[in-house]
Amino acid sequence: MATQNLPRQFGKYVLMRKIAMGGMAEIFKAKTAGAEGFEKDIVIKRILPHFTEDEAFVKMFIDEASITSKLQHANIVQIFDFDLCEGTYFIAMEYVEGVDLKKVVDDGVKAGTPLSTAQCAWIMMELSKGLHYAHVKEVKGKPLNIVHRDISPHNAMVSYTGEVKLMDFGIAKAAQRSTKTMAGTVKGKVAYMSPEQARGKPLDGRSDLFALGIMLWEMLTHKRLFLGDSDFETLTNVLKSEAPPPSSINPSVPPEIDAIVLKTLEKDRDKRHASVEAFNRELTRWYYSNVTDLEGEALKPFMHTLFAEDIEKLKAYAAEEKGLPRPTADAAPADADRTVAIPAGGYDPQQAQTLLDDGSISQQQIRQALEAQQAAGGAERTMAMPAGVGTGTYTQQGFTGTYSGQEMPQKKGKGLIIALAALIFLGGGGFAAWYFLGQSKTGTDPGVVETNGTTPTVVADAELVLLVDPREAQVKVNGKPVDGRATGLEIGKRARVEAVAPGFKPYEDLVMISEKSQPLEINLEKEVEKVSLVIEATGDDKAMIEVNGETKATPFTLTGDKGSTLKITVKPSNGAPAVTETLVLDGSSPIHKIAVGPAPSTEVKMLVTVSPAGAKVKASKGTVTSTENGGQVVIAGLKLDESVTVDVSESGYDSQSKTFKITGDNQLVSISLEKKAAPTTNTGGGTGTVTINAKPWAQIVVDGKPVGTTPKTMTLSAGRHVIKLTRGSQSETKTVTVKGGGKTMVTHDFTM
Repeated sequence: MATQNLPRQFGKYVLMRKIAMGGMAEIFKAKTAGAEGFEKDIVIKRILPHFTEDEAFVKMFIDEASITSKLQHANIVQIFDFDLCEGTYFIAMEYVEGVDLKKVVDDGVKAGTPLSTAQCAWIMMELSKGLHYAHVKEVKGKPLNIVHRDISPHNAMVSYTGEVKLMDFGIAKAAQRSTKTMAGTVKGKVAYMSPEQARGKPLDGRSDLFALGIMLWEMLTHKRLFLGDSDFETLTNVLKSEAPPPSSINPSVPPEIDAIVLKTLEKDRDKRHASVEAFNRELTRWYYSNVTDLEGEALKPFMHTLFAEDIEKLKAYAAEEKGLPRPTADAAPADADRTVAIPAGGYDPQQAQTLLDDGSISQQQIRQALEAQQAAGGAERTMAMPAGVGTGTYTQQGFTGTYSGQEMPQKKGKGLIIALAALIFLGGGGFAAWYFLGQSKTGTDPGVVETNGTTPTVVADAELVLLVDPREAQVKVNGKPVDGRATGLEIGKRARVEAVAPGFKPYEDLVMISEKSQPLEINLEKEVEKVSLVIEATGDDKAMIEVNGETKATPFTLTGDKGSTLKITVKPSNGAPAVTETLVLDGSSPIHKIAVGPAPSTEVKMLVTVSPAGAKVKASKGTVTSTENGGQVVIAGLKLDESVTVDVSESGYDSQSKTFKITGDNQLVSISLEKKAAPTTNTGGGTGTVTINAKPWAQIVVDGKPVGTTPKTMTLSAGRHVIKLTRGSQSETKTVTVKGGGKTMVTHDFTM
C-alpha cells in the first residue's frame, strides 16, 4: 500500500498517518466521518497479503474477529469493524493514545524512575479484569471459552491518561497457530508461554494467568525470567518453570507480592490460582490494604512525566490534522468517476511500471478495465481506468516483503510488475484477465507466472513425520488415517492433524507445512477421572467456603480431578474462627462436612465502685457479684449498647439510682452515697429555695411529679424531697433536705 500520499480514503475510512509496520500487518491512525460534522479517531490494522492468500487462515481469522467483536470491556481494546478493502483484510479498532507495556517498563528503568510495586500491581489488576471478562464471556448462554494465548508486554497498552488495555484478542490465537511450526517466528513469544502451552497441550485460562505471572515478575525485577540465548533454551526454561522470589532481586517487593507471583508461576496449573479473577482478588486485597497514597501511585502523572516528549508530538499531529480538509463519509474520493485513457500503442513500459510502483494504478482499476475490454469484444486497444480508487495495493514492496520469517514464493516483485506493465502496453486480455479476475480463488500463488498462460502446477511433495505418544494412538491428517508419516502435502498450506487414544484426551490442530520433511511431536494428555464432592459447613448455614481461592456459599458442590488436593477454608458468619482443611479428592465419600465452632461470646461485664464499701447493689439486668474488698461489685451478662439501671442503698445513707449505657467490656463506673442529715425536730417550717441543674441538661421529677427541665429554681416546703434527673437512657436520683428560708443546690454531670 502506498502511504506517501496521506491522508487518503480507504473504503469508508480516511487513513491519516502510518503508526507502525509489523510482520503481519501495518497500522494506521484513521478517521471515520458522519453526518453533522461527526468524526471519530480509530486505528486501521491492515493484514498483509501473505495472510490473505491462505484460505484456512482467513477463515480462522474471520471467526476470531467475529468473537472479539463481542468483547466490550474497558480493559480490552475494542474492535469496531472487520472487512475487505482494496483486496486485503483489515480491522478497525479503538484508538488508544499511549504505548505498550514493554516500552513503559523499559523507558522507566532507563530514566531511573521504574514502576513502583503498587503501580505494577495496579496494571496487573486492570489487565486481569479484562482477561477474566474474556475467559467467562458467554453469547446466548453459551461460553466462548476464549484463551488469549499471546499474553505479553507487547499486547498490553497503557494510555497517557493511565488506562490499561489488553489487545490482539482477534488475531493472537490465529497468528500464533500460523507461525508456531515455522522456524524463527516464535522468538519473544516463547518467553511468555506456559509449560502446558509449550508442550502443545489443551489450554484454559490458567495458561494466560501464567503469562501474567511472568509479566509481573519481570516488571518487579526489571529482568527477563525465562528468556535464553535461543528459542530452544527459552523453551527449556519455560518447561522447568523455576522462578526465584522477586524480592531476592528487588528487596522492596513485599512478601505478600512474592507469594502471589510465585503462585501464578506454578509449573502444575492445578496449583495456580483457580482463575484470573482469583488472582485479581488477591492483588486487589493487597493493594487497598497497603497503598495509602493512591494519588501518588496513579499512572497518569507517571506517564505524563515519562512520555512528555511523545505527548507533545501527538499535540503537533493533532494541530496538523486540524488544518486538513474534513474527511468525507463517502467510500471513495470525489473524482472517482474520472477516467484516464491508457493507449495500447506507443506506450512506454517504464511508465507503466512507474504507475504501478507509486500506486497510481490499482488491482481494482485493472480488473474494471479488463472487464470493459472483454465486454467490447477486445476491439478497442485503449483501456479506460477509473482514477483515484485507492493508491495501489499491489506494489513491489507489497509482494516482496518478508512476513514472520516465512519465505514467499519466488518470481515476484519487479519481474511481476514488468510483466503487468508489458501486458498493459500490449493491451493483452488473456493472461491479465486470468491473473486479476482469478484472484478471488484463494490458495492461488500470485507469484508463480507461466508465460504460456496456463494454470501453474502445484507440487505436493512435502511430508509430516509424526512422533506420537502413546504409540498406539490413531492419527489422521486431513481426514485420512496415517501411520507415522503423512505424505503428499504442500509447503505453505496447513494440514489438519487429529489423534485419539483410549484413556487420553483427543488432539486436533492445524499445522503449517514449512519444510519438505517436517517433524511433529504429539503428546496426548491423559484423561483424568472426575470426582464430585459436596462441601458443607455444619453449625452455620450462612458460612462461606473458599476452595483454592474461589469463594462459594455452603453447601458447595465441586468437581475436580481424582487424586487432586484441595485447600478448603470455611469462614463462619457468626464470627467464629475460620477452619482450614486439606482434602484429597479420592471419591470415597460424596459429602464432606466441616464443623463450625460456636459464635464467640458477646456478653460483657461492668465494674461498679461503691461508697461506702459493702453497700447493697441491685441491677435491672445481669448478675451482681461482690468482690473480696467489698468496695466493688461486678455486673456480668450484659450486652453492648444496652442500658442498665443500678440502685445502691445503705443504712444511714441516702439511696441513689443511676442508669448507664454499656459501651465496652469491663466498663468502670462509681456511685457514692451521701449520709443522711441528722434528724431535727424543727426544720424551721415554711419553705426553702431549691436550684436544680444538669450538664448538659435533664428532665426533672420532684417527689414523683414532673416539673420541667434544667436549669430550674423552685420553692419547696421544708423537709426531705426526692429529686430525679433523667436524660435519655441515663438517670440520677438524689434526696435533699430543704430548710425553711434556706437555699439548696442540686446538680449532676451526665457527661462524666
